[in-house]
Amino acid sequence: MIHETLKDFYDPIIDQYLTLDYLDSLFALIEATVTKHFKLLYKEGDFTKGKNLIIFNIAQHYIKTFIEDEKESLKTGNKIKIKAIEIESSIDIYVEGFNFPVKLKGTVDRVDEFNGVTRIIDYKTGKVDQGKVEIVEWSDITSDYDKYSKSFQILCYAYMLHKQNVIELPVEAGIISFKNLKKGFLKFGTKSSAKSRTKNQEITFETLSKFEVELKKLISEICNPKLNFVEKELNQ
Repeated sequence: MIHETLKDFYDPIIDQYLTLDYLDSLFALIEATVTKHFKLLYKEGDFTKGKNLIIFNIAQHYIKTFIEDEKESLKTGNKIKIKAIEIESSIDIYVEGFNFPVKLKGTVDRVDEFNGVTRIIDYKTGKVDQGKVEIVEWSDITSDYDKYSKSFQILCYAYMLHKQNVIELPVEAGIISFKNLKKGFLKFGTKSSAKSRTKNQEITFETLSKFEVELKKLISEICNPKLNFVEKELNQ
């Protein structure tokens, strides 16, 4: 519901800069737009009571808070141009030893330009902390699912959009967590050590080349009939 509501709100201003007036106009549309998508998702289910009502109200709260944060960003002098919303991406990649291409598909929630820097953004309704989008060792990105699945996802989006010539490098990529909105845009970054305070948050051709190596290793593992599938478990 949140994704579709934000799509409705931002689609009309693709390739335009956000303005305070436009953002202000969205507040009056929140309830009706969330209602529309709730009915589509829940097949006209009742959302006047119980768990559905809670979900309905939380969705409205998240969207309202998100728009308020966008306004605050503009008020502090930032310039934000919307480049794409809910963009479907699909590419074929070729892995050594395979006689067929492997298709990668995904839907990128938002691509924007923040003070001239292109950003690839994924929305998460759950809580995400900065540490979930930072890596030290590249090999960890496919081996430690609990910690690095968010990094893997946003790098995959950057990789696909770059291959499709939708974006020009360098870019930034990261998460906006609706349960952690006060932290803003959580940028992917690489660090020399776990305790290092210095991080590189620019995604370059070199970054995506290193990601590609790990991606192809993972695909080779998935397609290896000698290796059993093992469910990745999240730590609660």
